[in-house]
Amino acid sequence: MRPLLWNLLLCGVCFGSYWEVSEGPVGSPDVMQQYVWAEELSLSLLPSYSIAPALNPDPAICSTLQAEFASQAANLSSCLVTNARPVRLCQECYHHYVQLQSTMQNIESPMQMVQSAVLSVYFSSDRVQVIVILKDFFNSPGKIQSAYVECLQNQSEGLLNTTSQFMGMFRDLVSCFNNNRKVSAEQTLQGNFSGICKNCSKNYKDLNDLYSRLEKAKALCIDLEDAMNSTRTLWSKTFNCTVPCTDTVPVIAVSAFILFLPIVFYLSSYLHSEQKKRKLIFPKRIKSNANIVNIQDKWN
Repeated sequence: MRPLLWNLLLCGVCFGSYWEVSEGPVGSPDVMQQYVWAEELSLSLLPSYSIAPALNPDPAICSTLQAEFASQAANLSSCLVTNARPVRLCQECYHHYVQLQSTMQNIESPMQMVQSAVLSVYFSSDRVQVIVILKDFFNSPGKIQSAYVECLQNQSEGLLNTTSQFMGMFRDLVSCFNNNRKVSAEQTLQGNFSGICKNCSKNYKDLNDLYSRLEKAKALCIDLEDAMNSTRTLWSKTFNCTVPCTDTVPVIAVSAFILFLPIVFYLSSYLHSEQKKRKLIFPKRIKSNANIVNIQDKWN
């Protein structure tokens, strides 16, 4: 306890002597500088055993890592907001994300005892824990992290080839839309986009097929999903284009065959079965008694 008491006494003496030097109102820049100086001094005088055994953080290393994290977090946040619409988070912001992850790995790495001390002193010793909250936000599943993981290579060296291929095909389709929209004003007002439906159908079909394959392979990020959703909205609602299904003819043929099957069955049954006509048998009736009497009279 004696080293801790000596440090506290020394800290108090320094505070008193430093505050006596400058006389300024509360909230002035001098007072704020004094506050920052006092906080840095308290951290530098913090003994190692108050953190963990055999840990003695270097203030210079701690400040450097803190400044790197602050700068990279600010760059990533600015990039996310700038590329929110249209969504280009994976393409434009992945390098900021990789740099931030690298800094956090350096801070949390257990290989160097100094870095462990930095993590304890600077990032988890207060109640607010702003840096920890930011780290958890950028790594939270389903939010920021999901925008990058599915589109980056294993070592986060760059975008996947399929991602670059999809965005290239998407740009070609958008160019096709823009080129074929150069029609007369009357056709545009009437919603006649037959040129787009005819000339861009192959580009749209190829892009849609690639998206389906990437969806099955679970290689989609938020950039590709947003691009495909906007493309489908333009194609079906704005341009009112439809792509005929290749299985339509076989389906219609099978349905027609099943529909006419009962008619064919009854018709064949009628033609090949024997049609027996009913034969009427007339019964022989006995003559009346009056006729019999007349016949007997004639014989007599």
